[in-house]
Amino acid sequence: RQRLLSAKLRLPGFSDPWKELKINKITIIRKGEQVNKDVLFSNAKYPVINGGITPSGYLDIYNTKANTITISEGGNSCGYVNFMTTPFWSGGHCYTIEAKDGINNLFIYQLLKNNEKYIMSLRVGSGLPNIQIKDLGNLKFMIPTYQEQTAIAEVLTASDREIELAKEKLERLRRQKRGLMQQLLTGKKRVKY
Repeated sequence: RQRLLSAKLRLPGFSDPWKELKINKITIIRKGEQVNKDVLFSNAKYPVINGGITPSGYLDIYNTKANTITISEGGNSCGYVNFMTTPFWSGGHCYTIEAKDGINNLFIYQLLKNNEKYIMSLRVGSGLPNIQIKDLGNLKFMIPTYQEQTAIAEVLTASDREIELAKEKLERLRRQKRGLMQQLLTGKKRVKY
């Protein structure tokens, strides 16, 4: 991942030089809109992304389209990078990032996710830590041509999916083991010698 995103490893067929660009020159960064927690539901359709790793709740309306990058703006998880594949409500402690023309959104997500620890180090403030939009916008990265961005994003997205499937399989096996252990340890199931 790191080697692909830094041009240390190039995919076959690509040799054009990469350009160093600031994130605010190749994306649009927006801060979300705060909603009162009293209006959040647990069973509505659209998640509210608001400064954390998991949704703060759900609403029946959304303010951001699917396939958008989010970065947690404030709180203990500030700097957390996510890619929302469904429409959602971007809350007051959430930045949304949308690639401009000629920039692949999934490539930018992979680039930001790969640099998540550094983004988290940008936090300021002691009471409620947060990341300033100007600091986020001033991040500089080496950016390849659109075609190479797309190829890299496809390789890394496929790799992420394989990892996710392996994690799901591991969790299923863990649940199966727990159930079997429960049956064995309570005598419901006996081992034959």
